[in-house]
Amino acid sequence: MKRVVSLLVAVFSFVAAVCASGSTNVEQASALAGRLSARLAEKVEFVEVSAPAGKDVYTLSNNGNKVVIGGNNANSMAVGLNRYLKKYCNTTVSWYSSVDVELPQTLPAVETERHESRVPQRFFLNYCTYGYTMTFWGWAEWERLIDWMALNGINLPLNITGQEAVWQKVWMKMGMTAEETRNYFTGPSYLPWHRMANIDHWCGPLPQEWLDGQVELQKKILDRERALNMRPVLPAFAGHVPGRIKELFPNADINQLSPWQTFPKECLTYFLNSEDPLFAKIQKSFIEEQTALFGTDHI
Repeated sequence: MKRVVSLLVAVFSFVAAVCASGSTNVEQASALAGRLSARLAEKVEFVEVSAPAGKDVYTLSNNGNKVVIGGNNANSMAVGLNRYLKKYCNTTVSWYSSVDVELPQTLPAVETERHESRVPQRFFLNYCTYGYTMTFWGWAEWERLIDWMALNGINLPLNITGQEAVWQKVWMKMGMTAEETRNYFTGPSYLPWHRMANIDHWCGPLPQEWLDGQVELQKKILDRERALNMRPVLPAFAGHVPGRIKELFPNADINQLSPWQTFPKECLTYFLNSEDPLFAKIQKSFIEEQTALFGTDHI
C-alpha cells in the first residue's frame, strides 16, 4: 500500500509540475497581451505546442471568434502575437511606453500558420545603448522594452543595469571606502564609457541612492526577462580597476592606460594584467556578489 501511495504521489507531483510549467508560459503571454491592450487580451488565447529540438515555434489558427496563438514557450507565443499584430492588424508596437498600441475597430481572424526559428539565440543591445535615455528609465519604460523584445523574439538580452552596486561591494572588500568607490564611477550618462574602461570619475560621484535604486530595477528587469524565456547576458570582470587598487596592491601588475579623447589626467583608467593572481580573486568576488544579488540563470 505504501508503494502505491508513493507512486501516486510521484505521478501527481510530475503532472502538477508539467501543468504549472505550461500555465506559466500561457499566463506570461496573456499578461503581455493585456499590457498592450485589453481588447487584444479578449480576442487572443494562447496554447503550448511542441517544437523540434533546438527550435522555437509559433502557430496561428482560429477557434470560433478567438485567435489561437501557439508556442513552445512564452517568448515564441509573443512572436506569434507580433505576427498577428503586424500582418492582420496592420499595427506595430513601439518600444516607447508612452506610445499606445493602435488596433482596428474589428480584430480580424487569421490564416493557419506555423513558423520555426532560424537560430536558437537572438541577442540584443550593446554597452553604448545604456548611455542614452535608458540611463534614466524607470520600470514603466523597461517593462515596455522587455515586451517589445519578446514580441521580436529576443531571448539573449544584454543586461548591465545595477552592476556598479556589485562593483562597490567588491572594491570595498578590497579595502576601498564607499566614498572612494562612488567617486571612481562616472556620472550615469557616461557609464558605458566607464564600463568599457575609457574614463573614470567624470561627472561623478554616483549618488548612493542611485546605486541602490538600480539594483532594485535590475531585479525587476531580470525577473520579467526570465519569465518571458530570455537568458540575460550579465557582465564579468575584464581587468578595469580603480587607481586606488594600485595603491592598495602595489605589487600587482596594474598599468595606467593612455588618455582617451581630451579627458583630463584624473579620468585616466587602470588595467590589471589577466595573468596576475589578483585578477582571478577579483573575478571570483564579482561573480559571487552578482549572483547573490541577481541569481544564476544568465550568461
